[in-house]
Amino acid sequence: MCEITGRTLPRHLLSLVAMTMAVGAQAGVTQQKSECRSERVETSRIEICLIRGAAFQHDLYELHADGALIFSLTDDYVEKVELQHTVPEGVSIEYPLSKQTEKVVKISGGCLPEVKNGLEIARVCNFHWGKHYVVKNQRFEFD
Repeated sequence: MCEITGRTLPRHLLSLVAMTMAVGAQAGVTQQKSECRSERVETSRIEICLIRGAAFQHDLYELHADGALIFSLTDDYVEKVELQHTVPEGVSIEYPLSKQTEKVVKISGGCLPEVKNGLEIARVCNFHWGKHYVVKNQRFEFD
């Protein structure tokens, strides 16, 4: 038994309360304004998203492949990204874009600021996944 706000609850109900609170907190995070662009590359769907932070807070950039999150980085650290994966020998679960002829596949690129009159007005994102150009000149503008 555990006590919440002066009432004693069985542990299984406490777990349910904790899960409900976690889902509610997550819903608050996902209500941020986001803008996504997708491209089809080979058999994969690649998506780059900008999740705008509140005033005077950092924005997040996310890269997704076939619905799975590859990375989520703040604007300060998305300018130059390089991720490397060594494809193991034998049977393994791999993203289709990782199944290239090389044993080591890299995701590289970034979202660079576009500045006009000393103000950042946009970010332009470009990424390669191995030999494939998966995000091409995706521009996110700022008001």
